[in-house]
Amino acid sequence: MHLVNAAYTSQSDSFLHGLLIGTRKGDRFYRLNGEVVQADWNAARNVLARLNDPEISRYTPYREVKRVLQERTDRYKSELTDSGSSYKLGNKTLTECELVLDYV
Repeated sequence: MHLVNAAYTSQSDSFLHGLLIGTRKGDRFYRLNGEVVQADWNAARNVLARLNDPEISRYTPYREVKRVLQERTDRYKSELTDSGSSYKLGNKTLTECELVLDYV
């Protein structure tokens, strides 16, 4: 068994590497692209991904988790306007296409 920091896992889009994009309402998570997924399943995918997140440890305070996720989200949104841009997630550099399609 592995324990991870679950802060914001139910409020983040697991298909976009846990970015703070989308909205949870009850047992549904509404993705930015209009797709609706089961909220607990979305959160579980984020928990699994959190195992390998070098910036968020089990003991990272929730405010720090939010800051890290918000910085990633802001960077992602600003880089989407750049054609052919890439996005840095921890030690990995992903293209826009890889970021969007990685877990589809």
